[in-house]
Amino acid sequence: MIRISSIKLPKELWAQCLFWLCFFLFEWLNTGAYLDNFQQSLCQISVQLPLLIVAGYWHLLVTVRHFLLHGRMTAFWISLTGGLVIFGVLRRVINYTWIYPLYYPAALEKPFWYAPKILAEAMQLHLVVGLFVVVDLIRHALRQQQLSETYRREKVSAEYQLLQSQVQPHFLFNTLNNLTSVSIQQPDKMPNLLQRLAGLLSYQLHESHRDKVPLSKEIAYLKDYISLEQIRYGDRLDIQMNFNYLAGTTHVMVPPMLLLPFVENAFKHGAAQTEGQCWIQINLSLNDKRLIFSVENSVQTDAPVPFGSGLGLTNLKKRLEILFTESYELVTMPEEGQFLAVLKFNIN
Repeated sequence: MIRISSIKLPKELWAQCLFWLCFFLFEWLNTGAYLDNFQQSLCQISVQLPLLIVAGYWHLLVTVRHFLLHGRMTAFWISLTGGLVIFGVLRRVINYTWIYPLYYPAALEKPFWYAPKILAEAMQLHLVVGLFVVVDLIRHALRQQQLSETYRREKVSAEYQLLQSQVQPHFLFNTLNNLTSVSIQQPDKMPNLLQRLAGLLSYQLHESHRDKVPLSKEIAYLKDYISLEQIRYGDRLDIQMNFNYLAGTTHVMVPPMLLLPFVENAFKHGAAQTEGQCWIQINLSLNDKRLIFSVENSVQTDAPVPFGSGLGLTNLKKRLEILFTESYELVTMPEEGQFLAVLKFNIN
């Protein structure tokens, strides 16, 4: 035995059943109130409703979905016109055979094939059918819009995760290049460098896959990276960091490893390209829930503009577009002997 509670109808069919139920109740109660005879109204709508349902599904499934939505316009017009004629005649048959003899005998004075009456029957029937088709198409369009939005979000999420995953090998590549140089020129500093590198890799392993991390952890990561780089350059690099505001702001959350490319850029195109003294200034402030991060560094006069290319910076710009769309500011100001990059975005 099949229990009714175990039968599951598609949501589309439930919505269509609800439409026909609402139409039945409206037509019955509205016509019954107008005629002051609810029994007559119930009889009329009960006889006419099956034809309305058949016509509704014909035009929805065949005329619209099978022909119109597939661009088969000739077949569409044939189906639409044929439906108007056939269902108009069938409604005339129902009224002329059952409804008129019982309730409107005077209507039988007109011949069955009286064209104006057939046209009127067709129009009345297809007003309801047209409403049924339009309601279903609107519901279908909203569903497709929802699916498209879900697909878009999944695509953006996948793209962002790919960009985020590329940050790690890019960072590791640059760091290993630095370690190679230090191992040759200053081998005694390698143990300290390897220890700091282990801390950086631990952060990447446990934190970088998250959507957001505490800003304090992100700053601690940057400081470890800067300390690692500073060992390589020694006294010829003067680096200033202003992160004092962080006390009491442990609740601030930011995307992981978003600030690293700015610092990497300063070392790669500043200190690494300079033989003599060089400097880097890093500032981070929070102004009315808007985070402002700036990195300024010295560059050689004849050096190319440092913020124009590279995998890390390309990924950074794509990540910013995905994360903040147009609600962020990225400003670069190259000047003679120095370069400034500023990033602003809302922490929410």
